[in-house]
Amino acid sequence: MIHRQFYIASTALITLALAGCQNSPVVHPKPQCDFRAVQAQAPPAGPVLVPQIPGSVTPMPLNAVNLTDYAITNKIMVQSTNAKRLEAGDVEAFTRLVNCTDYPLQVEARTHFLDATQADAEPVSAWQRIHLPARTIGSYSVRSTAGGIIESYLIELREGG
Repeated sequence: MIHRQFYIASTALITLALAGCQNSPVVHPKPQCDFRAVQAQAPPAGPVLVPQIPGSVTPMPLNAVNLTDYAITNKIMVQSTNAKRLEAGDVEAFTRLVNCTDYPLQVEARTHFLDATQADAEPVSAWQRIHLPARTIGSYSVRSTAGGIIESYLIELREGG
């Protein structure tokens, strides 16, 4: 008799617990990335690098990140990009990246600093590796050395090895 009551009570508790789990909302890991929104967005207004022969190379927006590696186009999202002029006149460019995958990634970034004529104001920076665990945000920053002649920048991003 006691075993039967215990069995009925246990079954009722398990049934209630399972029913409660079924009504719980599904929680998705964050961040969630929507690459369709990025593709639908118009190119940013502002300066661009254009080819000498129209249509031979896609114009590349300056003061932005250029994904140079097709392998990461649906893995990494650029959350923000900006720059600031430092007291000595140099420029610090920086970007925040989101790993949209469920696994760790390594990416590499380098920066071109350009003068008013869009010529290289200094040698391109060395590739810098950024480690991004699954679904995390990471940052990249670099400082120019050419002083006040910097007018724009272009950050290149590729998958690391």
